[in-house]
Amino acid sequence: MNIVIVTTSLVPRDPLGELPGGVALSVVASARAGIDDRDAIVVPVPTGMLARLGDRISGLLQGSAALRMIQRISPLDPGARFWRAVRGDARVAGLIGGADLLIAGDRDANFTCWQLARRMDGVAVGGYAAGKKELLRQVAG
Repeated sequence: MNIVIVTTSLVPRDPLGELPGGVALSVVASARAGIDDRDAIVVPVPTGMLARLGDRISGLLQGSAALRMIQRISPLDPGARFWRAVRGDARVAGLIGGADLLIAGDRDANFTCWQLARRMDGVAVGGYAAGKKELLRQVAG
């Protein structure tokens, strides 16, 4: 069984607890997550002038709930920006093709996880608790 965690933040130590035999765990992470693990696919996030401007505007939109909702539907949303970076990475397509379970590790990875789930035959869940529950269900069944 192949499990892929998609995240824009650090992955906790043993996010799913002790894995049963025959279970492989891979990570697709944003470069901003600070993961330097050899087993992870670290997707570079644009850092040019437009990206810095987008970060600045995103910061300004954090002032109220209404502004945050506007940001979530705009192309400046961190989740949408992460999806654009992942979509262009050929390594991710190969990894997702063999995945049985896809886990969104944080809020900004939910959109990317959902988009990747549409391209695979496995199951996708949001959060480590749901991932652990689905892992136990698949191993038992």
